[in-house]
Amino acid sequence: MKRFITAHLALRFLPLLMLGIMTLVEYLFYTGDGRSYRFCCYLLSSAVAFLAYPLTREELSENARFIIPASVYFLIAGFFQKGEESSTYLFVYPSAAMIVAFQTWMVLAKYRKPVELFRKDAVWCYAEEDSRTFYSLVTLALILALLILQFNNILQENCRYLLASLLLLNYVLYMRARSGRTHILNRKKERRIQTLLLSGGNMSEVLPEVENAILAKAYKRIEQFMHDHKPYLDDRMTLERMSELLKINKVYISRAVNKFTSRNFRQYLNWHRVLYSIELMRSDPWLKVIELAFMCGFHSQVTYNMCFKMFMNETPSDMLTRLRLQQPRPEVSTIEVRLPQNEVHPS
Repeated sequence: MKRFITAHLALRFLPLLMLGIMTLVEYLFYTGDGRSYRFCCYLLSSAVAFLAYPLTREELSENARFIIPASVYFLIAGFFQKGEESSTYLFVYPSAAMIVAFQTWMVLAKYRKPVELFRKDAVWCYAEEDSRTFYSLVTLALILALLILQFNNILQENCRYLLASLLLLNYVLYMRARSGRTHILNRKKERRIQTLLLSGGNMSEVLPEVENAILAKAYKRIEQFMHDHKPYLDDRMTLERMSELLKINKVYISRAVNKFTSRNFRQYLNWHRVLYSIELMRSDPWLKVIELAFMCGFHSQVTYNMCFKMFMNETPSDMLTRLRLQQPRPEVSTIEVRLPQNEVHPS
């Protein structure tokens, strides 16, 4: 039975749960002035937790060591804060210190193993770290703004803008955690980086949902290419040749085809060849089996018969006989014979 609650999902919703609990405590036990400021503190604390949520390359256990203690601390602090001054000491200062501590820990972890800097997914790692640094700076800037406004006693006039900014920041960080995106680069460029990462064959450190999305996109490209250019008509078409035409690593093509068709690449080509031969049969059922075999990219009639029988559960001759009973024989074949092409070029 498939598990609906996973460790990743639980950790992802921990900051939201923490924010909900602190807000509920606020409404139940605290009233009066300073409520908007305390809400800002709650949003800041949830933003700090979201900053540490792992993206595609990071181990869940490593980030959980920061997220869980930080969330527990903020939940406990929510029961002890009473006014703006106590909220500042319990939320704002610790939030800033946690961001600095986490960023320092990330830098040290990055250079602890120099070999990791030269992995095939290094570019994507840098994009994730740049994203984390950017949002950390935004969060620190908002913390600084909270302190300045409080010290100058003008918090109430500007609190609505801070609340809106913090709500937006929490939403962006949540979507980043949920989708694995950085939200710094545009989506097309992120997908391109991840595709290049996968095309190098190093797929072990990509979350399954990201891998599945990229494989689905690749399979759509392959299917469109098969439909538009009919590369299967070339009897010399191979996985390596297809890789050159589509500019995708052959391992990547093989995985996408296998995932969505449960066939290997050779079977996938033959399946399209058989489907194309059926189209020819229906257009002119008086063609010979050997003609169909070579017109559809097969090396021999024997191979064609075997593949047709495997996919359609009958022989080409059986289908031709049935179709010939439904259509009189024309004087001239309506089919233009297409010889296998030496080269296939995508548009």
